[in-house]
Amino acid sequence: MEIGEEECFALLQRQHLGRLAIVRDGQPEIFPVNYALDGHTITIRTQPGVKLTYATLARVAFEVEDIDPVSREGWVVVVHGVAQDITDAIDRSSEHARATEVRPWVMGPHEHHIAIARPRVSGRRLLHRPPQHP
Repeated sequence: MEIGEEECFALLQRQHLGRLAIVRDGQPEIFPVNYALDGHTITIRTQPGVKLTYATLARVAFEVEDIDPVSREGWVVVVHGVAQDITDAIDRSSEHARATEVRPWVMGPHEHHIAIARPRVSGRRLLHRPPQHP
């Protein structure tokens, strides 16, 4: 069952861990990342490296889910957009996005901010249906 755009953003607001998908040297790579949502802008803090290098100014995908392993029910939201390094940006929306509280799980400095602003979102509710027997 499809989820509408506003409900997708409401669901994204409730979580703090997602997966960022980038393309490096023609190959897709997926990274677990902590994030915050500010309106419709997703903000990720990161260290210098693969994510920052290959996400910046590139088309990316971002996925968040909440699925109960027992009931096999939940939801999945997928985001598509262009990532921007907003670490040194001086516009109001970048400053606001950097002010959101993103708490990285991995130790060390995470001084760079990547934003996915004005993304395209889609979502699905997962409903477990027992197998039909003839």
